[in-house]
Amino acid sequence: MKSTATALLRRLHEQSQTEVMARAQAQFDGSSEEFLTLAEEYDTLAPRLRGRFLETLGLSSEDFESSQGTALSLAVSAETGRFLRNMTLSHKPARILELGSSCGVSTLYFAEALCTLGSGTVVATELDPVKCAQLRDHVRTAGVDARVDLREGDVFQTVSELDGTFDMVFIDVWADTYLDLFKQTERLLGPGSIVLADNMYTAEDAVRPYKQYLDGNPRFSTTTLDFESGIEFTVVVS
Repeated sequence: MKSTATALLRRLHEQSQTEVMARAQAQFDGSSEEFLTLAEEYDTLAPRLRGRFLETLGLSSEDFESSQGTALSLAVSAETGRFLRNMTLSHKPARILELGSSCGVSTLYFAEALCTLGSGTVVATELDPVKCAQLRDHVRTAGVDARVDLREGDVFQTVSELDGTFDMVFIDVWADTYLDLFKQTERLLGPGSIVLADNMYTAEDAVRPYKQYLDGNPRFSTTTLDFESGIEFTVVVS
């Protein structure tokens, strides 16, 4: 099972990278040579500088999703995926809530870790029916479908119907919805729950209200991890 999941994840990461690069180049107003130079420069930047770098080019990570009428898979990076897996292995969550699952790359990292632990479920949420179909196929191919509970539909509606407590939450939806969605999710968190939110650097302006809310609330202890797209690491204190 692990070798199958590893091969599948490698293919999905390559596919996502190809899609994002093609979309970014289509959005870029310049030559192919200039684009490749800027892409190399982007890769060498400190993570906290990447969002501002995109802005100077008139690009946004969210623009890649909505332009040209087709949705990208927008998978988490392999490094972020390994981080999610290790967080799961160390925290041993009984329930994980994934807010924004796309085609299921991050879902696979969670589910694979839960299989290793021998218990636990990840509740995956996704609106796009095409991505939901891909997610189902991916978790079935990887042999981890027993650990995945896919909820298809509007994420706000899905969260409103959930009950109980989640030990870990991963937020990777539209950045300007982070705060509203988190406020709706708060009732599902207990002391010791962990909340991980992606794209804190690449969508810095849009997620600022979410960050400010966490910083100003004594219920939470939070810090931004300085790698990849920037991950907000939050622990529920009370």
